[in-house]
Amino acid sequence: MKGPEVIKALAEMFPQLYVAPAEGAQEAHKAASSMGVVPSQASLDHFITSEEDELREVDTPAGPVEVVFLKERADFETFLQIIGHKSQPVQIVRTVGAITYRGLADWQKVAQAREEYLASGGDNWNEEFARLAKEPGAFRSEIVVISEGPYSNIPASETPYSPADWIRISREIRLYHECSHIVCRRLLPNDILPVWDEVTADVVGLICATGRYNASLAARFLGTSPTGFLGGRLSEYLSDDQLKEIDALAAEVHEAINRIESTQTDANLEHPFDFLLDLKREPLIAY
Repeated sequence: MKGPEVIKALAEMFPQLYVAPAEGAQEAHKAASSMGVVPSQASLDHFITSEEDELREVDTPAGPVEVVFLKERADFETFLQIIGHKSQPVQIVRTVGAITYRGLADWQKVAQAREEYLASGGDNWNEEFARLAKEPGAFRSEIVVISEGPYSNIPASETPYSPADWIRISREIRLYHECSHIVCRRLLPNDILPVWDEVTADVVGLICATGRYNASLAARFLGTSPTGFLGGRLSEYLSDDQLKEIDALAAEVHEAINRIESTQTDANLEHPFDFLLDLKREPLIAY
């Protein structure tokens, strides 16, 4: 699905999207998100929308992943304010370009279940709903939201690509980076190494977006070099104690990034999620 209909479709799932971010909007947000109550005079006018907005399903080894792309940065920030901050007008930092929401109450699923129940001859939906709602994950959805903009805030001039190509490639890197995290959480839920997770998610993002893993670009994203930290995303994934040793850790991450590039094969490029899982099972760094 593409275009302005994307936000309308999402509002069927998450009616809190009708609640524009504003001081004092918590009660309306709670009624919409926890009870499926659409506000009176419902409107989605607080979203700009674009013909390039897209809602699609991405196939992965861990099952399908729902991904929404919002072209307008303002729409991305409004979505995050509503879904992640209960319709409060908080500031969304510019470095946030993608986010995954898990366990969201999906009222479209509730409506579908109700319709099927009544069509089968059921006559006590409230009782049936209470029964179904006790099941783990009942009526819950997971969704990835991505925005427009250069990946890791790296300008096109620091990549091998033109500005237009870099924006397009950045969208795909973001999409598959987030899908990689979901694959790992679904298949390897207890295997969490924050920095290694970021390194390996970038592996899949780059392969899916450009056809191969580029260690120079990956190092630029994280800000690593053979001699230390140059400024980048790496600092976001380190503890306070690790930040005191960031130069040594950055050099170690840089070496791992280059080892990944030197060992990638045609099979890895053809099946990047399999490559991801192999890297997760035998990590090159332990944090």
